Amino acid sequence: MPGNLNSLVSLSLTNRTNLLTHGLHRFPAKYIPQVPRWGLDSYAALGSYVLDPFAGSGTTNLEAAAHGYSSVALEINPLSRLIIRAKNTPIPDDELEAAAKRVRAAWRPHEGPLRAPMAGVVNFDHWFSDATWRQLAGLKDAVKSETEPGAIREFFLVVFSSIIRAVSNADDQSQKTYVSGTRIKSPPPVTSTWDNAVRRSLSGMSELNQTAARHTHVTVPDTGNALDIPFEANTFDLAVTSPPYLDSVDYPYNLMLEHFWLADELGLPSRQDFNQLRHGQVGAKNPASAEDPPRFISDLLEVETLPEYRRTAVLSYFAMMDQHFSEMARVLKDGARYVFVVGNSGTKIGPLPIHKALIGLAQTHGLGLEHAFGYRLRRHYMKFPRAGRGGIILVDWVLTLRKGLQSDLEVPDLVDSHVEVDPRAVAY
Repeated sequence: MPGNLNSLVSLSLTNRTNLLTHGLHRFPAKYIPQVPRWGLDSYAALGSYVLDPFAGSGTTNLEAAAHGYSSVALEINPLSRLIIRAKNTPIPDDELEAAAKRVRAAWRPHEGPLRAPMAGVVNFDHWFSDATWRQLAGLKDAVKSETEPGAIREFFLVVFSSIIRAVSNADDQSQKTYVSGTRIKSPPPVTSTWDNAVRRSLSGMSELNQTAARHTHVTVPDTGNALDIPFEANTFDLAVTSPPYLDSVDYPYNLMLEHFWLADELGLPSRQDFNQLRHGQVGAKNPASAEDPPRFISDLLEVETLPEYRRTAVLSYFAMMDQHFSEMARVLKDGARYVFVVGNSGTKIGPLPIHKALIGLAQTHGLGLEHAFGYRLRRHYMKFPRAGRGGIILVDWVLTLRKGLQSDLEVPDLVDSHVEVDPRAVAY
């Protein structure tokens, strides 16, 4: 990673990004472990307490544990919280292996009438064949019958969730839970997919057991979020995150089938509850609230020129992020750093300078810009063909804010940062 402000570097994803339990469960727009690793190496010290306020699938927290730091993961999404706990809770190898054998021995396809696991979901057979549906229902029953409530059950529920998209009729790479009528999918068998997932997951947990420091702990509160952080002032030494990009990824919708199958465990009994979760996310396309951010945001983004359907989402996003930076300024210690990754967001009139707006918001709360660099992804994994209609973010910026720093540094304008990429370096 570079040491110069405003540098642009290239990161290749040919290096492994699924070490430890990083690969336990897919997650949309998950940033690569090298980024939080850089933040920890650069700014953490012995005894540092680390926060990820938009934890996603817990990449920052897993890296913190591997480097000997305790951390907190905040997430509004209950599926995210489940994944984070499973990825970051060490479980002895022999206990997991024994539980895996019990589940496998007890697993039988479900017999009798089939019903969607979440109320209000219709046409469930659009996503699953009869045989796959019965296998998945029987597998989930076996996981719950052969494990006690706690870490082991949560681990195998996450492994169960991790195979759902693969064995469904939905395209594996699309950002939407989309069943293509032109590229017909032939899902793999549930049995072999489960067996392979269990082997990989047990291997990752074994590696975590050998790597994570015994004194570290990852806290995943069931309440609180990035806009209402449930900790006292001056608690954290470092924060590292990738906040949701404006209107870029609908995280719950991308993981819709997984939410459906784990409805009871996630406390989402109906489709209506699921939809409310979607609209409450920071960056949602159709947000539940539409408060106005500080005036300078409207001026910087020329909000009046945006398409009307887009305006509410933009204003709501920055109002929420303004509230978030206020909370971060409260819970960070004096002089503590906040490292976050941000890319730009496109509209019909061109890309928006999201990074500049966020820096401006942060500085109004005493979080000054200390360092910035951009990285270009040389390989991408959205393989569903999009006929040149975007969907690939080429450059992300890693910004370091520092509490109490008065800064007049500026980063390059991402609107003008056009990076040429060899088509052979992009896996469509």
